[in-house]
Parts: sequence; structure tokens; C-alpha cells
Amino acid sequence: MNTNRPPVKWRGYQISPVAQAFRFVPSAQFGIIWNRPVGVQVQTPQGETQFLPVHDLTRIIQVIIILSGLFLLFLLKLIYKRS
Repeated sequence: MNTNRPPVKWRGYQISPVAQAFRFVPSAQFGIIWNRPVGVQVQTPQGETQFLPVHDLTRIIQVIIILSGLFLLFLLKLIYKRS
């Protein structure tokens, strides 16, 4: 689900952050909400709207760490399988 915050006005521009939210709420006492940045929507004084994506460096690093671990696991299985 994409969520928008109220826009911030600056020198005639309207700037709105856009985030993607994952919500898992199995009961009233427990739930997990995880937000990640998607981009920024900018409206110019002339009325033009642009979407500027945000590259989430933390997510990229997490994927690299997980893939490196899987590659290392595969490599170790190959080494121990031969011996």
C-alpha cells in the first residue's frame, strides 16, 4: 500500500513524500508495520507534477548481504561435498 503525507509548501512548490507500507496485524494486541521510502512527488507552481524516486540504500545492502550468505552456503556445500 502506498501512503502519502500532507504536502509541504516551499516557494510555491508542493512536496509530498511517498512511502510503501506493509501491515500485518493478526490481532488487536499485536501487529507489524514496516514502511520504506518510494519517492517524492513534487508539484511546481505551474501545476506540473514530477515523481522523483528514492533509492533505498539500506534495502540494497540487505539484499547484497543475503545473496552473499546464500552464495557462501552454496560454495561451502560444494567444498564439503567433494571431500
